[in-house]
Amino acid sequence: MNSWALWIVVSKEVRDALRDRRAVMAGLLFALLGPMLLAVALKAMIAAERDGGQQPVHLIGAALAPGLAAHLLTGGLVLDTSAQAPAELLARDPAAVVLVVPTAAPAALAQGRQAMLELWADMSDGEVRRRAQRVQELVAGYGMQLTGQRLLAAGVAPGSAAVLTLDLHDMGSQGGKAALVLGLLPVFWLLGVFVGGAHVALDVTGGERERHSLEALLAQPLAPGVLFAGKWLAASLFGYATGAAALLVSAVVLGHLPLYEAGVAFAPDAAMLARMLLVLLPMALLVGALQCTLALHARSHKEAQTYLNLLQLAPMALVVGQLGTSSPAAQLLPMLSQHAQLAALLAGQSMPPLPQLLSLGISLAAAGLLAWAGSRRLGSERFVFGL
Repeated sequence: MNSWALWIVVSKEVRDALRDRRAVMAGLLFALLGPMLLAVALKAMIAAERDGGQQPVHLIGAALAPGLAAHLLTGGLVLDTSAQAPAELLARDPAAVVLVVPTAAPAALAQGRQAMLELWADMSDGEVRRRAQRVQELVAGYGMQLTGQRLLAAGVAPGSAAVLTLDLHDMGSQGGKAALVLGLLPVFWLLGVFVGGAHVALDVTGGERERHSLEALLAQPLAPGVLFAGKWLAASLFGYATGAAALLVSAVVLGHLPLYEAGVAFAPDAAMLARMLLVLLPMALLVGALQCTLALHARSHKEAQTYLNLLQLAPMALVVGQLGTSSPAAQLLPMLSQHAQLAALLAGQSMPPLPQLLSLGISLAAAGLLAWAGSRRLGSERFVFGL
């Protein structure tokens, strides 16, 4: 293949694509929308965590249970002692959480009987429900302490009252939590690869065929393979640039958020970003070849646009399929393998070298096969002229 002729075709297609600035900006903004929305959602989640810890819990009858009040404060709650009725507090603030200690509670505890407390909250509100559940946990913990004291006073070991106990060991690292919260980021990056090169592949194949300018290009002293390869590389370049831009914007935007407050560790360095960009490269070549081949088979611009719009739903299948599958065979498939590698890098892990090499080989082989099929079609006069 003549490398100089290939360079001429690629530069020509890139210049033509850059002239359509609206299409370029539309594809770029659409690909960047996902990381920006995720950053906004994470910022709102962090703000909710802050506000949830600062909003007070109304405690009625705090003087009757000073030990309970101290336990709630130790648990991180902000208490607001009040003498108003719970209905009045909720009427003034529907998002309030009110804990009531009845006047009979101290006497019941002193006599060794059960004391019934009251918790008032609007459990249909997610934030209120979370705060109310925190109060329930702390009250239950304080109740277990009182039960242990009663058993000790009766000469019974507190542990004998519990037949079964469950000790939870959280083995998740900060990287694992980051992969759980930020698991959608690789999907947005892959979507950028699909969206960024779609308008270029559409214009250089189906668009030129509809404008009847493809015949003039084929009349030039260029092999059909060189011509198709130039169009393929131009579309892949725009797709890769959009996916890389989405990745870098995600790193910059999320790097300015206090994600540690939400239990998320996301601090990619230059080496990690470089590895992620390398993972996206074979996917961009495969997507560019697939888009050019599909659009070339369309007889009109609208038909080609329909094909490419349907193709852009492929990354969304990862979300429907719960972000891929853990099957070893599936990890070798294009797009699934790239998603698995990106997710592993986000989690601070690394995949074995052999699956990565096999995934790279399969993606490049599929891209080469599609490029060969497109070149054969482009060299067929019956196909080009619609005979």
